[in-house]
Amino acid sequence: MNRKIAIAMVMGVAFALPCAAQIALPIQVLPVMAKLSGSADTDWMSSLSISNIGQERADVTALFFRENQNNIPLLGPSHAFSIGPGETLTANDVLGEWFPAEGNTKGFLVVFGEADGSDEDPFMLTVAGRVFNNADPNATYGQTVPSGVLGLMVAPGASNLPGVRSDDSVRSNVGVVNFSIFPLDVIITTFGADGMVLASVNRQVRSFSLSQWSLSRLGVGTLSTPGRVEVQVDPDSITWDPCFGEEPDIDALQGIFMTYVSRVDQVTGDAEFILGQSDWYNYLALCEETPSVIPAHLLFSAR
Repeated sequence: MNRKIAIAMVMGVAFALPCAAQIALPIQVLPVMAKLSGSADTDWMSSLSISNIGQERADVTALFFRENQNNIPLLGPSHAFSIGPGETLTANDVLGEWFPAEGNTKGFLVVFGEADGSDEDPFMLTVAGRVFNNADPNATYGQTVPSGVLGLMVAPGASNLPGVRSDDSVRSNVGVVNFSIFPLDVIITTFGADGMVLASVNRQVRSFSLSQWSLSRLGVGTLSTPGRVEVQVDPDSITWDPCFGEEPDIDALQGIFMTYVSRVDQVTGDAEFILGQSDWYNYLALCEETPSVIPAHLLFSAR
């Protein structure tokens, strides 16, 4: 499999599909994988299991996109392997085993492939990711990280994260993944349980990268009663036509993102993962209809 990487839109998912659904696809996106030390003596690692549920052996590639840096061109760290039909492959320390040169860091992971000897993609992959606190190897605590391809959001829609909390018992970290070829300017607004705005800040996420912030870095103090975070592309930064219609314009690829929140118990280091949920109201107001298709995934195909 060649290393030359091209980006193409190859699949649309009907808007009627629930964004929270998890389905088998030829490509899967893990919005965050980590290997680093954290607050309260936590030691984070990530595991990943991949199953080929197709009928042919698949050549698979995993691409790692490090946080807080411009990852264009898409020629960063990769790991290639093969999975037979019906087989499952597991990496217990996916960043340490597949990308040891990256050291201690975090970012997002794209896993894709093609069936041996075929010009098409008849096979499907299923994945299960986990980020866990390995401070005590005899009693790990962790959070499931699902594939987020159906959680992709298109500007000017918004992504919502319910249940954020920040106090002596629980801390929340908000992550935004930018799937655009340009830096993405976003507005991150935190609401209290009563719906009142607690803070609204502008942040920029670099090209094909991940950025993550604690609530305190988003301007929020103590928040003991869980509230909500909303993330949207800054309307003043949208200089392209974001309306997809029947045949999305390539310019619309500038506004694709995904969000998540990681809630961590301050005492035990146990964690929960929440994928952002899509709100298409602003898109509907601007484009006068919800998109007939939304980008299910970007194909990173080696040719």
